Amino acid sequence: MSPRLIQRHDQFFKRLLDKPGAAGALLRERLPPEVVALLSDEPPELMPGSFIPPELMEYRTDRLYRACTKKTGRPVYIYALVEHKSSPEKRAGFQLLGYIYNFLLWWEKNEGEKLKDAEWRLPAVIPLIVYHGDQEWNVPLSLTGVTDTDEEITSYILDFNYILVNLETIDDRLLSHNEALRIGFLILKHGKRGGNLRETLLSLAELALSLGFNDLVALIRYILGEPNEVESEILRDVLKQIMPGQEDRVMSVAGEQLRNEGFNLGVIQGKTEGEASGKTIGKAEMLLRQLRRRFKFVPSHVEDLVLKASSEQLDEWSEVFVDATSLNDIFGPALSH
Repeated sequence: MSPRLIQRHDQFFKRLLDKPGAAGALLRERLPPEVVALLSDEPPELMPGSFIPPELMEYRTDRLYRACTKKTGRPVYIYALVEHKSSPEKRAGFQLLGYIYNFLLWWEKNEGEKLKDAEWRLPAVIPLIVYHGDQEWNVPLSLTGVTDTDEEITSYILDFNYILVNLETIDDRLLSHNEALRIGFLILKHGKRGGNLRETLLSLAELALSLGFNDLVALIRYILGEPNEVESEILRDVLKQIMPGQEDRVMSVAGEQLRNEGFNLGVIQGKTEGEASGKTIGKAEMLLRQLRRRFKFVPSHVEDLVLKASSEQLDEWSEVFVDATSLNDIFGPALSH
């Protein structure tokens, strides 16, 4: 099996939006201008939880953000969904309906029940899909668009519109003004699963360099920081082809930036020294599956902790997992770092 650039798209997308400024950039650049004009200058707040069934997480993942309006301070929830399939999903609107309904049930239990009847109002939810498939998205962007009924009846049935961010139709230079989001979207757009890994990396590196040297460094930083199967020698070989004599400089700058971000030094050294990481990744994935099966919801910071851990640390956590009744039992002080 050919090595993969992205081990899991859902984890990649979550880590992408968790980078400083990335979520705010996505919403301000892709929501309708009239909506953006209403939002306050405060960065969006990430809400806990996922409203997608575990069996669908391989194909799509969700992030829920709360922003406030300038006029009244009322909350606006933006439901960001990333679609990983290579073809359009005709059931997208129907599936969004289910996800939004599950969120509103959660909201009623955690927020709505605290309100008096005179104050009770459902919060506004704006659904947004980020799609990076190969085929054209030819599915209507509304629920009535896929509802089989006569035109005279449509005004009486449930409907909503959703926003589509189709990466395939956006010029690489216009993917985002935010560097992290721009390079992350570049990887999602051009770094598809399968195929020849070296050719994929070469194509991505050439595209990133066409945007600027800093974008190339950001790309290498992403790849070094991701729990993937890319070894340093492949990266050096690709860099040598597009920037002869500069490959060590690019690797060094990217590695130093990761260190400055507080990234796990052992992971960086492992990649730059070409150490095999497949077994460690397999252990991490197995532990995550066990955690999700027992605890249902695993916060993104815990997932990142597991994916960045050493093989020895994963072995230790796996042993503790057997008798654990909470995430704190397993990870303890590590959760506070």
